[in-house]
Formats: sequence, C-alpha cells, structure tokens
Amino acid sequence: MPRPRHLTFVLLLLLLTLPRPAAADNLARVITPWKGDLPKLYEEHRAIRVLVSYNRTNFFLEKGAMRGMEYDLMNAYKEYLGKTSNGPVRMVFVATPFDELLPALLRGEGDIAAAGLTVTPERSRQVAFSAPYRTGVDEIVVGSPRSRPVNELADLSGRTVYVMRGASYADHLREVNAKLKRSGKKPVKILEADPHLVTEDLLEMANAGMIEYAAADSHLASIWGRALPDLRPYADAPLHAGGSLAWAVRPGAKALRRSLDDFVATARQGTLLGNMVYKRYFVNETWVKNPHDPTARQALANMADVFIKYADLYDFDWLKLAAVGFQESRLDMRCKSSAGALGVMQVRPATAADPNVDVPDITSLDGNIHAGTKYLRFLRDNYFQDVEEDAKVDFALAAYNAGPARVQQLRKTARSMGLDPNRWFANVEWAAYRDIGRETPTYVANVQMYYAAYKSISETLGKRSPKP
Repeated sequence: MPRPRHLTFVLLLLLLTLPRPAAADNLARVITPWKGDLPKLYEEHRAIRVLVSYNRTNFFLEKGAMRGMEYDLMNAYKEYLGKTSNGPVRMVFVATPFDELLPALLRGEGDIAAAGLTVTPERSRQVAFSAPYRTGVDEIVVGSPRSRPVNELADLSGRTVYVMRGASYADHLREVNAKLKRSGKKPVKILEADPHLVTEDLLEMANAGMIEYAAADSHLASIWGRALPDLRPYADAPLHAGGSLAWAVRPGAKALRRSLDDFVATARQGTLLGNMVYKRYFVNETWVKNPHDPTARQALANMADVFIKYADLYDFDWLKLAAVGFQESRLDMRCKSSAGALGVMQVRPATAADPNVDVPDITSLDGNIHAGTKYLRFLRDNYFQDVEEDAKVDFALAAYNAGPARVQQLRKTARSMGLDPNRWFANVEWAAYRDIGRETPTYVANVQMYYAAYKSISETLGKRSPKP
C-alpha cells in the first residue's frame, strides 16, 4: 500500500543534519505512524514531528538551510523544552501539503501542525489548538493592479477569487456568498488553486496581474506588500475579522498542548521573540513576470497555432509548452542567451542538431518551438519512463533547465534522503534545493504558475481547451 503523499516529502532535520546511517535509522522510525502525548514522546522517541507546509514565509529552504517563521518558532520551542522538561528533544520537520496537515496529524504522522493555521470551529472539532501566538488576524481579499476596488463585500459579487487549497478562506467566502444570495446578487466564484501553489504564490500572481483577486491573511498581505508594491489589499472589507493563529495537536495530547500554551506566553506577538521572528520574513528577491501583460497576451495569441501544432504532434498540453516559452524568453523570438540558446524556447544549436531532435532551423518560430517541444518529448520518454505518469513533465521541465544527467543524479540523492525519486514536487525538488540551489525548483514552479494563468485565459484566446 502506498504511503500517504506527505510522507514522501522531505524529513528535513534528520536528512540534512544527521550522518546517513543515523538518518536512515531515524527515517524508518519517523515515517511509521505513532501517537502519544508529551511524556510518551520523551520516553519512546525523544522526537517531536512537526508538520509544516512549504511556503516562503513559514517554512522554506535557503541554500540548503531551513528557514521560516514556523521553523524559528518551533526551534525556540525545542530550546524551551530543553530547559523546562526532561532534557533535549529532537525536532523533526515533515513537509506536508496544506490540505493534508490535519488528517496527517490525526493519523499519527506528526505531533504538531505548525503552518499559520487559523483557528476555526470546524478545525476545532477535529483537533486541539494551543493558545494563539498571533491574534487580530483578518482574512482579506487582495487585488491586482487591474482589480476593481472592494469597499464592501458586495463589490465581490460576480468576481473570481483564488484561494489556497485547504485554507479557511473558501469557507468564509461561502459565507459571503450566502449573504449575497439573500440580497439577490451574484455569488463570488471561488477557485481553489493548484495544490502546488500557496498563498504567497497567489499574492505574487496578483501583483503581476496574472489573477484579479486572491485571499490572504492580513499579516501576510502586509508582509508581502512591502516586496510586491502592486498588490491592492482591501482591508476595509474583511472576509473574516479577528482571527487567531495557533498550533494544532491531537485531542488526546493534553500535556503537549499545555506545554505549547506555556511556551506561547514567551513567543506570541508582542513578545521580543515573537516580534523578532515576525519581522524576519518579508523579502524574497525572485518574482515572476506577468504573462497577462497585453504584449505577452498578443504574443501568445500569435504563437498559439504553432504551440498547438507541436503539442498535438508530441502529446503535450499546448498551454504548458507556452508556459515554458514564457519562462524561457517571455515569448520573444529575438531572445538570445550568453550560452547561445535562441528564440522562444531558448534552444541551443547543438541540441537542435542532435540526432534525437534533428530540427535544422531554430531561427524560425516554427522550427524553434518544434525543436523545444521535441527535446522535451525526448527527455520525457528517454529519461523518466519509470516515474509517476503525472510527474513526467515536471521532470522533463527540470531536465530542460538543468540537464538530464543532473536531474538523474538528483533522483539518486532524493532516494538516499528517503524521498520519492519518482515525484518532483516536494521530493526530488528538495534534493535540488539542497544540492544546486533554487534555480531549477524556481524554474519548474514558475512554469506551473504561468500554466495556471494561461489556462485561465485560454477561452478568451478562442483556442482549444488544454488536454486533461
């Protein structure tokens, strides 16, 4: 029986800091579900598994090192336990999709869920929350530069709001829709984002004009507003006001919950530690460009027939190919790299001349897209036949950026780290972050964002829908 999806994700503290034999031994213990309160954790395991959700505020990697607000707070909790409890304890961070955090916690695959969780009645019926470490959090709509102002929630009638999958925003937007229905107004269209996209991604997409509205916690909108100046936060019309963020434990873990409550008194907002951690994370220097820019839209419209032609020939989603082209060149045939790569798909002459590609003219739009698509197909079919079907294109994209030999080596590294070598996102991706930095993971993630944007405008372009 396959392991739950999040258990194939990185077990970071063990895998980055322990010698390999120790890491393998501890990995086997950590991925086995077990439940217990704080005394049992000390007696049997001397480890606390923290379920976290990877994003650029709460938990992320920077040059192989773990960073983030939740990471810092949980490490401070580890130090607190070392001084106040039965001695030192290991803190193991398990990266988990946001919508799986609470189910994984209840299955015994982690002991604390630490991911900027808003306390809601529905969640409180499933898990036990610590005392809040941040209060007064409003859930708001954040607009793009092209969005209509939202002075009251009724202004959202008939509009589309993107939300992170599994977040409480969707529930509160449904409450807004109930009120709109009673007043005879059109509901808000609520779109849950691709599971690989988190709120920070949606804010970045809104800032770039890729989507019109996103939902976010007010403090996230404030933090990222410093780095994303084109965001339009509509704080005067909150979806939900006065929320609290807290850590979640299983209902039976009463001692662990009490310990967290005591720790919160030293770490919540307003304390020195809480303020230091909160202010530390508000800048990220890598931003995507905007494929909804009128020039880019027209470029896509002009190239759509060529993308469709070769997508059909080589069995790709044409919008995914277009997203690659936008990431590579901003759909500009004049683009030439210092390494000699040419055109929309940034194909090197040597790649085009390889017998496996063999496209003679990459200076024309048709030949350039043909060569890039054929090379992607070659990568997909010849290097990644053994990976999960829905991940083959992810690996092909990574290889398009970093080279197939490098990606194959990363798969071996991922296996040695206890990760799934047949999944890119949150598996081999983590090995890439650790060993080669952020370029290739960012490349694949950006293509994913551009693809989501192109899907949303495909009907406007009057072209065929993407293949399922």
